[in-house]
Amino acid sequence: MNRPKKQKFIYLCLFFLGLVFMSYLFVFPYHYKVSFNTKQPPGVVFEHLRAWPEFSAKDSVSATNTEMIFYNRLIQDIEHSSGAMSIDWSIARISDSTTRVEGRFSDKEDALNQKLRLLVGQSYLPNTSIALTESLAQGLIDKSKNFKVHRISDTVISPLFCAFVPVQTKAPLKAQGMLRQISTVMDYIKGNNIALKGDPFITVTAWDPKTQDLSFDFCFPIDSTALRPLDPEVRFKTLEPKRYLKAIFNGNYRISQQGWYALLDHAQQTGISLGSEVIEVYRNDPHEGGDSMQWVAELLMPILD
Repeated sequence: MNRPKKQKFIYLCLFFLGLVFMSYLFVFPYHYKVSFNTKQPPGVVFEHLRAWPEFSAKDSVSATNTEMIFYNRLIQDIEHSSGAMSIDWSIARISDSTTRVEGRFSDKEDALNQKLRLLVGQSYLPNTSIALTESLAQGLIDKSKNFKVHRISDTVISPLFCAFVPVQTKAPLKAQGMLRQISTVMDYIKGNNIALKGDPFITVTAWDPKTQDLSFDFCFPIDSTALRPLDPEVRFKTLEPKRYLKAIFNGNYRISQQGWYALLDHAQQTGISLGSEVIEVYRNDPHEGGDSMQWVAELLMPILD
């Protein structure tokens, strides 16, 4: 290679390196990326990350959700002793049994300086990003040990007539909402000598995944021909026969909504359209105690034709 061509080649290399360096400093959208795989469906992962502000003190951080795209993307602002960060989480199915989670970490206060410090191994971001992601991933593993969702199938339920009371609460407080109202409906049923005709269940009438506001009817099947004196709190309805996607849930009923995400994930993977109603039928009495992993709930979402 002659001298002019060699110089031209060197200049082109320097220009390319300079372009890459400037792009890294001013264009590249984040500082550090951490990823992991899980067997949980995207909805379970998303909900775990969404709830981080509620338990973030465990990780010595203050977390705030700033943007959510259910159930694929979540952006959070983090206040940590090392610095203020933004995390852009992406969640995606990469196989029938594996979900990929990626967290893109960015410094919010001194972004340019942190990018320069990353080049010489002096930024706080790698260690902090890895530690926080490992803690969240371990928390997801620990949570998954407390429930099991399986035997997803297509079913049609028989009509059910029931006495019920409406409940409004937050989704994580669903069980507490039922406990507050169980005496209302059971006192009515026992006080009027009405026989129960099956296991209790709830029908979700409204659920806001963003705010976690939840409204549902807490139902007890009874004979539709039974004498039913008027009551200011207890109401009655018939659950009509309909085609549902059903899953079996084992675990404490406090977290049975984790199974909703499994139904949604299965429907998405198989091209099934589901309605917004959710039914949970409880086959065990929690007051009897025992291993909650032996408790059974049937979770149902209506299939839209």
